[in-house]
Amino acid sequence: MIYREHYIKPVREFYESDLIKIITGIRRCGKSVILEHIMQEIRQTTDNIIYLNFEDKRVSANIMDDGTLIEYVESHRKTGKCYLFFDEIQVLKGWQNACKTLRLYDYSLFITGSNSKLLSSEFTKELSGRYVSFRIRPFVYKEILEYVKELGKEVSVTDYLVWGGFPKRFEFNSTDILMI
Repeated sequence: MIYREHYIKPVREFYESDLIKIITGIRRCGKSVILEHIMQEIRQTTDNIIYLNFEDKRVSANIMDDGTLIEYVESHRKTGKCYLFFDEIQVLKGWQNACKTLRLYDYSLFITGSNSKLLSSEFTKELSGRYVSFRIRPFVYKEILEYVKELGKEVSVTDYLVWGGFPKRFEFNSTDILMI
C-alpha cells in the first residue's frame, strides 16, 4: 500500500475541524486507502473512531437512512471527540442530513464517494459552508513504479500509458483482463 503524503497533508489541517472532510475521486483511484491512512494517524491519539463502509451489505442492510446512521453513531461512540469515517456514503438515503447533524456534536467527519454523486450541485448547495473537499487521482507513473516494486513486478512506461494509473490493474499478470 503506497503512502500518498501529498494527499494526506492538506487533510491533516482539518482533523479537528467541524467541517465535513469529503474525499472524492474517480472509482478505484485510492480514496478508501487515503481514508485508511488518515484513520491510522488519528488512531495514534484516540480510539474514539467509528468506520462504516456503505458498500458492505452488512452495513447498508442495517443502516438505511440518516436517522439510523445517527442512532448507530450515538450508541457506539465513546466520551469526547469522536472521529467518523464513512466510506462510499452517497449510497445512504439522507446522508447529507446525517452529516449536517453529526458535525454539530463533537464529531469530526471524513467521508468518501464518487465525484458525480457526492458533489452534485444539489448536495453541495445543501452542505455549503459545512465541508472541505479533497480530490484524489489515480497513480502517477512514479507511484506505479513504487507500487509494482512492492508487488515484486516490473512495469514499463507503455504499460502505464495503456492502462493508466489505476493501482488494481497492476496486480494482474494478464493484459486480457477487462476491468469495469
